[in-house]
Amino acid sequence: MTDQLSTEHRYEAICEASPDVIVLVDDDGRITYVNSRVRDVLGYEPGDLLGERVEVLVPERDRETHVRQRTAFLEDPVRRPMGADVDLEARCADGSTKPVDVSLSPLPDSDAAVMAAVRDVSARETLRTKYRTILEAVPDAVVIADAESGEIVESNAQAAAFLGYEDGELVGEPQTVVHPSGEEARYRELFERHVDRHQEIFTQFPDGSPLYVETKAGERIPVDINARVFELDGRTLIAGVFRDVSARTRRAHQLRELHEATRGLVDAADRETVADRIVEAANSILGYTSAVARFLEGDRFEPVAATEQARAEMGPRPVYPADGGNPVSRAHDAGTPLQFEDVRRFDDAYDRGDARSAMYLPVGEYGVLSVVDTDVDAFDRSDLELASILASNAESALDRLASEWALERRNERLDAFAGFVTHDLRNPLNVAQGWLDCLDEAGRTEAAERVRESLDRMDDIVDDTLAFARHGQTVTEPTPLDVPAVARDCWGVVSTADARLEVTEPFRIRGDRRRVRRVFENLFRNAVEHAGEDVTVTVGPLSDGFFVADDGPGIPESDRDAVFEPGQTSTTGGTGLGLPIVDEIADAHGWTVAVTAASRGGARFQFSGVDVLRSE
Repeated sequence: MTDQLSTEHRYEAICEASPDVIVLVDDDGRITYVNSRVRDVLGYEPGDLLGERVEVLVPERDRETHVRQRTAFLEDPVRRPMGADVDLEARCADGSTKPVDVSLSPLPDSDAAVMAAVRDVSARETLRTKYRTILEAVPDAVVIADAESGEIVESNAQAAAFLGYEDGELVGEPQTVVHPSGEEARYRELFERHVDRHQEIFTQFPDGSPLYVETKAGERIPVDINARVFELDGRTLIAGVFRDVSARTRRAHQLRELHEATRGLVDAADRETVADRIVEAANSILGYTSAVARFLEGDRFEPVAATEQARAEMGPRPVYPADGGNPVSRAHDAGTPLQFEDVRRFDDAYDRGDARSAMYLPVGEYGVLSVVDTDVDAFDRSDLELASILASNAESALDRLASEWALERRNERLDAFAGFVTHDLRNPLNVAQGWLDCLDEAGRTEAAERVRESLDRMDDIVDDTLAFARHGQTVTEPTPLDVPAVARDCWGVVSTADARLEVTEPFRIRGDRRRVRRVFENLFRNAVEHAGEDVTVTVGPLSDGFFVADDGPGIPESDRDAVFEPGQTSTTGGTGLGLPIVDEIADAHGWTVAVTAASRGGARFQFSGVDVLRSE
C-alpha cells in the first residue's frame, strides 16, 4: 500500500511539473485527476473538475461529436494526437474558448482509462492568424509547400485567381501542378534548389530560359519567383511568390520589334515610305489600330499615312494649320508628346469620331504621329514611351533622307560646275591653242611662247579647279586602303628629285582610293616645292588617323589657317588650290585636317576622324 501511494505521489509530482494541462479520465468519461496547470490555462480550480464529465472542457457546439470520438478511442485505445489536422478548442471557466492541441494516451492497469495532455497554442494561433493576414495582403500570388514532400499546404486568394482555381483548391496538390505540364522534373529541381539556398529570386532557369506558371485552363504565363524557406509548427515550408511579368516580357518583345522596324525605316527611299512604315509599326508591333502620320507642308500638317482602321472608322483625316491651337501643332511646337485621357475635352471644333484617348508625338521638325483609342484613359506610361521611341526612330530616318537630299543637291551643283569648267572654259583654251600655230607660222615665236606659257598656266588652273569641285563630293563607298602602298605609288608619280619618303609602320584606313591618292600627291608636291628637293617626307598612323610631315622650314603658326584657302600660294606659277583640294577631300570623307609643327621643325599635316583599320 505504501509503495502504491509512493508511486502515485511520484506520478502526481510529474504531472504537476508538466507545462501542459494533464487530465485523467475513466471509462465513463469522468475526470479523476487534473493538475494545477488547469487553473493557469483554463481558469478552473482543479478540485471543481473532479467527477465532472470531460465534455465540460469542450465547447458546447462540439460536445456531441466529442462523446462519439471518446467512445471510439476507448474501443481502440492507441496513443495519438486527438483531432489530427483539425483545429481544436477548449472551453474556459468563463465560457470563452482557447485553441489547444490534445495528445491522448491509454493507461492500462489504472483506475483511469486515458490521459489527455492539453497544450495552449494561443500564441501559435495568433502567429498563424497574423501570417494568414499578411499572406492575403500580399498583392502577388503566394503558394506555400512542404519542403520535404513538395505538397502545397496553403495558398492565398490571389494565387487561386491568378491560376484559375477555386479558393483552397490547390491545397494538397503537388507544387509542380502550378508549372507547365511535362516539365515537372525541371521545376522540381528548381524547387529543391530553393530549399537548399533558403531564399532566392529567380527570373529564369540557369540556361536563360524563362519561368512559367500554367493555369488550370492550360495557359502559360511568364513569372518571376521569389522563394523563401521558413519554419512553422515544426515543419520546413517554402513560400513561392509568383509575379506576373507578362507586361515586361511583352514590352521587351515590342522593343526588339521596334529595333527591327528601325532597319526598315533606314532603308526607306522617301518621306511617304517612312510615314507608311511608322503607322504600320504602330499597328502591328504596338497594337495601336488607329494611328495617323502627318508631315509639315508649308503652313499646315498634311496626313500622309494612316492605319486601315483609322481610315475606315474615322474617314479622311483633317489637315491641321501649323500655327493653330490644335493638339498636333501644340505637340510639334513644344517638341514633347501630348497625352489626353479623353481628347473630347479638348475643344477645337475638329471631328475625331469615336476617339477618346489620344497621344500626339512630334517627329522632330518634320511632323507628328497621332494615336487614338475609343476607350478613355487607354494609354499608360509604357505606351507613351514606346510610341515616343517609334517617333524618334522616324525622325532619324527623315534626318537621313534630308541629309541625303542635301548631299544629292550639292553633288549636282558640283557636277554642274565641273561641266562648266570642262566645256565653257576648256573650249576657248583649245581655240587659243590653235591660234598659236598661226603665230609660229608668222615667225612670231617669242610671242607665241609667252602665250603658250599663259595658256598652260590657265590649263593648270582649270585642272585644279575641276579637281577641287569633284573631290568635294561626299565619299559614300569607302574601301580598305593599304596606306604605305598608296603613299609609295604616289611618290613614284610626283617629281621628287633627291627627296626621300619614310613610312613609320604598316597601317590601313578606309577611304576613296582615287581621292586619297590625290591627297598624298598634293602633299608630296607641296613638300618638295616649299621645303626643297632634298626634303624627307614621313607618313605614319595616329590613333584616329594619320599624318604627313616634312623636315623643311615649316609653316608659321599665324599662316596655318590660311593655307587651305583657295588661291593662297607662295610659289611662282602655283594655282593656290593644292592644299584646298586636300582639305576638300578630307571633308568629303568626314575627316578633319590640321597643320602643326613637325618634330624635326617642318610642316605636319594631321588627319583625324579617320576609320583606321586595326590589325586582328
